Amino acid sequence: MRKESIVRLDDDGEQKEFKIRQMSASRGERFFYKLLMLLGADAKVEMFDDPGAILGALAAQPFDKVQELLDEMLSCVSRVTDGIETQLTPDNVDGFIASPITLFKLRAEVFKANNFFQKLGQTQFGGFNAGSPLTIKRQG
Repeated sequence: MRKESIVRLDDDGEQKEFKIRQMSASRGERFFYKLLMLLGADAKVEMFDDPGAILGALAAQPFDKVQELLDEMLSCVSRVTDGIETQLTPDNVDGFIASPITLFKLRAEVFKANNFFQKLGQTQFGGFNAGSPLTIKRQG
């Protein structure tokens, strides 16, 4: 079962509740590889401990490529109103969220919920070499 958390955010002066669901392992892996390929040489190990840094790095990439990832992140978020969940999509998000800052915060929560982003250095192969972007050092 995927992890879920409830997040309460101020959205342009109104308190709103959202449910964040963790991606499945295979979907998360695909998402991660898309992210790495998009960031390329700009990907640094340290940024994966900071969702804001990842989103900031995406700001330097071509918008049409970033938009695909941003839309995919929405699939992890549901608006909760009176106990009823509504899945957010690119088509309905503006009907539920007023402020772009709220969207930014929700996307940061999606990175946090998918904690495999924050545990990159903890592998059986000795982790990533912090001296070079996302290089795995194999032991033996």
